[in-house]
Amino acid sequence: MKNNSQTSAFTGINKFLFIAASALSSLIYLVTYHLMKYRYKVIKKNLSTSFGREGEQRIRTIISKYYKHLGDLVIEPFLYYIVSPGSRKKLANYTNPELLEEFYRNKKHVVLLASHYGNWEYLINLPKVVDFEVYTAYTPISNPRINNWILKMRSSLGVRLIPKKNFYRGALSTLKQRENPSLVVVIADQRPAMDAKYFVDFLGQKTRVQIGAEKLAIASDSAVVYLECTKRSRFHYDYTFHLISEKPSEVSPMTITDAYYNKLETNISKAPAHWLWSHDRWKALPLG
Repeated sequence: MKNNSQTSAFTGINKFLFIAASALSSLIYLVTYHLMKYRYKVIKKNLSTSFGREGEQRIRTIISKYYKHLGDLVIEPFLYYIVSPGSRKKLANYTNPELLEEFYRNKKHVVLLASHYGNWEYLINLPKVVDFEVYTAYTPISNPRINNWILKMRSSLGVRLIPKKNFYRGALSTLKQRENPSLVVVIADQRPAMDAKYFVDFLGQKTRVQIGAEKLAIASDSAVVYLECTKRSRFHYDYTFHLISEKPSEVSPMTITDAYYNKLETNISKAPAHWLWSHDRWKALPLG
């Protein structure tokens, strides 16, 4: 009887948390979209350039959906940490972890190419899904208390953090030193430095891109896997792994980078509102 009472209590608390999270997300949508017009010009410019052929009404619809998604994004990290472990599994569902486990059994490092699509914060739970030691980048916060809290929050599920400054150097050193198979998560659609020299055709635009992830995979002899994200419902996501290359040193230069952006574009085109459009991704335009 006691266990049944405890289960009912936890279920009730979880339901309340989701109701509260939904209300807060809707409030954020109201404030950022209808009151503040948060980064509206950047969002509209990016979407118009990428999907302008679909018409003005379609762009307005995507913009509205994006702000709703943005509200969810703000709430999701906090929701994830306070719900029950069972609810966490439902929030972040991995459809084919066996693809990664095969590399683990073969003692092969993996560079996992993720993006700012859907929810990337949930990836901190990967150590609960696969047997790899999992690493990812972290940008320190100037406020020590907030910095320590975020560090504790992000590492609580077993992910290991590498400072973003000199991340690729640190990740390469880590992969070369580890005997146990390791997995490095790279959010690979970051805007690169203005002197980056490689461009891809991405969402109808010539786009300057980083190639550090490809270099890391080649230098560490790691398999390269793309992470597809699908928003199943509010706060809930499915993640699917797609192999790009098992032996990156044996493919032509930039093949991995090109494949990543092709897969990301396909991912975005299915549900455009779930990519991070408020980031000024095309600020670094080709010179001349």
